[in-house]
Amino acid sequence: MSKEIYKLYKEYNNKPLDNNFINKAFELMLDQEQELIPYINDFRITGEYARYLGAYLPEDRIIKINKELIEKQNINHQLFTLHIIKHELEHARNLKTLYEGKNDIESLIIYYSLRSYAIEHNLERFPNLDHLYKDFLEIETKMNYKTDPGERLTDIKACKYIVNLLKNQRNSEDLLISRIMLYYAYTRGYKDNRYYIDPPTYEFLLKTGQFHDHYLLKNRINKNDYSFNTRITYGLPITNEEYNKEVLHKVKLYKKNWIIKERSPYE
Repeated sequence: MSKEIYKLYKEYNNKPLDNNFINKAFELMLDQEQELIPYINDFRITGEYARYLGAYLPEDRIIKINKELIEKQNINHQLFTLHIIKHELEHARNLKTLYEGKNDIESLIIYYSLRSYAIEHNLERFPNLDHLYKDFLEIETKMNYKTDPGERLTDIKACKYIVNLLKNQRNSEDLLISRIMLYYAYTRGYKDNRYYIDPPTYEFLLKTGQFHDHYLLKNRINKNDYSFNTRITYGLPITNEEYNKEVLHKVKLYKKNWIIKERSPYE
């Protein structure tokens, strides 16, 4: 199926972005992710005054793609569209994961991200010792968008998808840009405070008032020897060495060959 999506991308590359490409891309991706069908009721192409590039509305289970705003971005429009569709499909997967209620580390960080939805739909895992409220969590989650572990995860998965789609191009500009976007996705929310690297998921839990879950997560991390890949994917503690070197190696980029001049348009 990835071959069909790559073929679609090549067919429409360097052409004006149109609804036909967007709809075909969505249909091909959803056909590849049929387990997500119960979590997607509608797919809409929007524009006009909408501020988002793409959106997934969990209550209505609708995906929206803003064609007009995509066209204003200084990046390959077809490739960017594929990224955004994949990003929103991953939000639908996050909702599926929330309902499954597993206890692996990915399920936990998704639960933190969707805590307001969990409260509204009686999907709380543990007693709400912090006395959290849905409206408060919705506001704080939006205010802490950059460190939101669910947003980080969807961005990482979307970027990885595009990199894998283009991997046979070797040194193409599209592949290079996609690797840079993946670098931004992995480092999103991490802050160097000159002594250590602040992990975004810890920051998110504290800022959204999920103090008990912050305590439980820290204990879990201290008891388990999680790999660098797990920690960087889920916004958990990493070392200065890992932050400054290992992320670059992971996405197959090297400082001597490129310079980051601006933040990712995917943020």
